[in-house]
Amino acid sequence: MKKIANIIKSTSHLDYIAQVINPLDRSGVLPADYALGNFVLIGKNTVGLIYDTELFNPSLILSSQKEQTEIYAPDLRDEVDILLKILLLGIIENNYGDQNLPAEVLEAGADIWLMEKNTIKDFHFTSDGHFQVKYLNNLNSYGNKLNPSLFSLIVKQLRNLLNIEEIEILETIEQNLLWNKMINT
Repeated sequence: MKKIANIIKSTSHLDYIAQVINPLDRSGVLPADYALGNFVLIGKNTVGLIYDTELFNPSLILSSQKEQTEIYAPDLRDEVDILLKILLLGIIENNYGDQNLPAEVLEAGADIWLMEKNTIKDFHFTSDGHFQVKYLNNLNSYGNKLNPSLFSLIVKQLRNLLNIEEIEILETIEQNLLWNKMINT
């Protein structure tokens, strides 16, 4: 697994903000690693989804000051932080997903790891082998964060991991989301 960020705060029990590892310390962290819709593992077994990103410049260097900053304070040029908004989806235990809301609070500083494909697949199956996407209800009910575009990114990741019947279920949900958005706009 690849470490990509650390939790810096929460806005609620289910909604966390993480800071991508400092650009000077990235050691191989690429923009694709913290892309919108990526599944992440927080700590040992909590599963989350990156649903939004934010750029944060703690030193507030304006573009007009950028040339002077590069000359007089070159260590500040990489001070723009990338923040990830992560919604908790459940936990993974014994290679199976529990897509009920996690009860435990995550700690500030907890490591965020990009989930590997086999772990993403495992999270989508119960211990008795049934396909599940219960977290969609949580995404919908928690601040209406599940929009068709975000769900399309989820489906894109799962397309190569699932069989045709499971993909058809996801495509049906995706079409319903698109239809609902179109009639509610």
